[in-house]
Amino acid sequence: MTTIKIIKKNKDIVGFEISGHTGYSKNGEDIVCSAISAISQSACLGIVKVLNLKAIINKNDSKGYLMLALPKNINREDLDKAQIILKTMQFSLSDLLTDYGKYIKMEVQDEIY
Repeated sequence: MTTIKIIKKNKDIVGFEISGHTGYSKNGEDIVCSAISAISQSACLGIVKVLNLKAIINKNDSKGYLMLALPKNINREDLDKAQIILKTMQFSLSDLLTDYGKYIKMEVQDEIY
């Protein structure tokens, strides 16, 4: 099962953490895992390459792990731009959850650090 944590602070998404393989199919053929990867990695690229934000990203493909944290000192304008990307990611992942809820768990939590 893949676990998705959306991390929020004051109603804004400030990061996410995705871990585990869905188990929908074997590695290399798992369309659910591939969809989660494509959506979340596109969000990372949008944050770093399009918005040029210095986000922290940790990734381990073999463990099915991806984490992104926006900079702590992000200004309001950049945070608002990042919300467009991160909320689109959240809606896309929620849509997958509708059809493949047996393989995906998503939770939203308040920032704890």
